[in-house]
Amino acid sequence: LNAQIRAELYGRVRFYACPYAVHKTSQLGRGFLFIQSNMTLKDLSIPIPKDTSGRTMPTRSILMHFLTMGEFDSEVCRDDFEMMAARSKLGELVEEYDDQKEVVVLYRMRCGHVAVGRAVLVPDIGICKQLGRDYYSANDAAGMVQLNLDDM
Repeated sequence: LNAQIRAELYGRVRFYACPYAVHKTSQLGRGFLFIQSNMTLKDLSIPIPKDTSGRTMPTRSILMHFLTMGEFDSEVCRDDFEMMAARSKLGELVEEYDDQKEVVVLYRMRCGHVAVGRAVLVPDIGICKQLGRDYYSANDAAGMVQLNLDDM
């Protein structure tokens, strides 16, 4: 079930995530998308922003950062030693992935859910490069992207 929810989440954000990852890879080299949310995985799985009682939920959003393994070690693991558990698999995937066809993703949700994996670039690399230049070149200072899922 968790894998299905992550796949659905990736399906919703991939047209933003992949161009961002391709653009950042061209600047920083090999790395991965770090997707975080202040919502639980369960909250993100609900198709409409209403809880089980019918009340409107707070805006569901994710933050995406693109990190190199060095940045992961110095910034994420320094402040959250529990993330070291994902480091071995993450490092392996970052070394092995095909940056012309794939992106490595690390998920961390409020409920404590952490997962690492590879996903297919969508759209293809050429379109990702163009969209990355168009959308993210002017916003490089921010270093991260916030997506409000209920506005998509």
